[in-house]
Amino acid sequence: MFQRIPRRMAGLLSLAMVVAGLVLIIWLLTHLPTQANSANSLSGDEPQVLLAVTDTPAPRVALAPDAPVADATPMPTATDAPAPVVLGLAEGLPRGLVDSVSHLAADDPSWHLSAANAPTVTLRLDWQSDGEAIYGEVYSLAARFDTISPQIESNLVVDLWQAGAVEGTTLAQMVVLSDTLPGLVSLLGPRGPAVQTVASLDELLDAAWADEATLVLLPFEQLSPELVVYAVDGQNPVDNRFDPAAYPFVAEVYAHRVDGEDPGPVLDKLAEASDGTNRNPDRLTVLAMTGVTAMVRQTAYQMDQFGPEWVAEDVGPELAAADITAVSNEVPFVPGCVTNTSAENLTFCSPPDYMAALDAVGADIIGLTGNHQNDYGRADALVSLDIYAEAGLPVYGGGRNKEEAFAPFYLEHNGNRLAFLGANSYGPDFAWATDDGPGSAEFDLNILSATIRAVKEQDKADIVLVELQYQESYGVSPLWDQRQNFRLLSETGADIVTGVQSHVPQAMEFDDGRLILYGLGNLFFDQMWRQDTREGMIVKHTFYAGRHISTQVLTTLLYDYGQPRWTSGEERESLLRRVFDASYWPRQPLP
Repeated sequence: MFQRIPRRMAGLLSLAMVVAGLVLIIWLLTHLPTQANSANSLSGDEPQVLLAVTDTPAPRVALAPDAPVADATPMPTATDAPAPVVLGLAEGLPRGLVDSVSHLAADDPSWHLSAANAPTVTLRLDWQSDGEAIYGEVYSLAARFDTISPQIESNLVVDLWQAGAVEGTTLAQMVVLSDTLPGLVSLLGPRGPAVQTVASLDELLDAAWADEATLVLLPFEQLSPELVVYAVDGQNPVDNRFDPAAYPFVAEVYAHRVDGEDPGPVLDKLAEASDGTNRNPDRLTVLAMTGVTAMVRQTAYQMDQFGPEWVAEDVGPELAAADITAVSNEVPFVPGCVTNTSAENLTFCSPPDYMAALDAVGADIIGLTGNHQNDYGRADALVSLDIYAEAGLPVYGGGRNKEEAFAPFYLEHNGNRLAFLGANSYGPDFAWATDDGPGSAEFDLNILSATIRAVKEQDKADIVLVELQYQESYGVSPLWDQRQNFRLLSETGADIVTGVQSHVPQAMEFDDGRLILYGLGNLFFDQMWRQDTREGMIVKHTFYAGRHISTQVLTTLLYDYGQPRWTSGEERESLLRRVFDASYWPRQPLP
């Protein structure tokens, strides 16, 4: 039974309830969110409850005609960021590929290298059914530079690798870099007892020079000029006609995708970062250089009989195959030049139609250090320079005046920046350029050394090549002062120093990895009177990514008073054995 409340108390209670109701209404009006600010209330970690709002539409706001319209492009969300790429790298991958991938990951935060996490793509040397070849590591077979005949069949290399026995050869061992062993095993199978590993390139070079019976196998881009590179099955990786599909020593790296993932964009990015190979032909340059060219006397008579291209019939295609062919031509082109076959004739000229011989060897640039440039006077020397210019043939080591003659000639090919310099120390005085007259650059060790340093210090070229017309001598060993001056130019920074004065092949050497060629012998000339004046050497230098990595020595023998032909095996061995025996080699102190 409820107790009855007195009337006065009831009145007071009713008043209190009215006041409480008003307070509640005021609190709700000041604290509940509206439609306009509800979006901003979704902060914090606790779930939010939105009260229903009125269905009355908000009034439209008219925009002024010139008012800017808000950008309707949606704000980026987390889903717009590139999907992360996780690369799994198997052991033993080529160093160049690993470096490229590491740089890619360092530059792009969406790329990661991980062996533990589930990778998007795994890179490995062995092929699997879902693998796609993405990188080819070209290995070069090489030996010490003074190897006479650097060519071999691949089956003999495999025999040396696996069994250590190479029938019919003197080969006894192979040396490789330890970090390349996985790639080489993927190509050649398990190694045998004749294969040794070393940790560094210096150790590999020491091993190659320690024993003529040693071959080395190393990545193409790590080649050194102190090694000669073998042609294997007719393919030589330092040649610009190299076909990797026909070469047996290319290790493939395969990309293995995770099921359900499309690796296409990843593979494209990898190919862009790594070139897809350690031997990109777009970064390679082959330069051919020749010795004495003097199309005069009996040589001229033969050219008059059989045509100007006659001298180049045998060697022309090989010279023209180089990316750049540099010919040292001692003699000016003089209109109306008459052939004089007298052996006593020492005033030289060539008729302009003999330019066809330079065309036949694919000449791209001409060295003008020869001492016969002004034999017919400076006026005719200027005409000869005009003939070169009309043919589009740049010159170096000589010019219309002293400034031109001393100036470096710069040439860039496939990213390799070359600088050509030349000088004449032989004279005679009238052969040298003057302040306002044409001729060759007079040899001055201080001027030439300063120019070499300037080219290097100002970073105008990656490779500096110096060509000298030095005092003539007919011995395989260079003159004492010739050796000193050539070495000083090398130590100043010249990457290759070449003598073009010698009518016989002369010695070679390396000075801290830089090549010195004291004399290449004759190319086109009529000196048939002894064996060594008939002999000549053509060199093909290979540059890759701004570095001199290899030189091939091709050997010739003159016939019929002016036509060089390739030597036989015995002729080549006789020529090179004399040259190499007179040479000084790396890994040994210079005398």
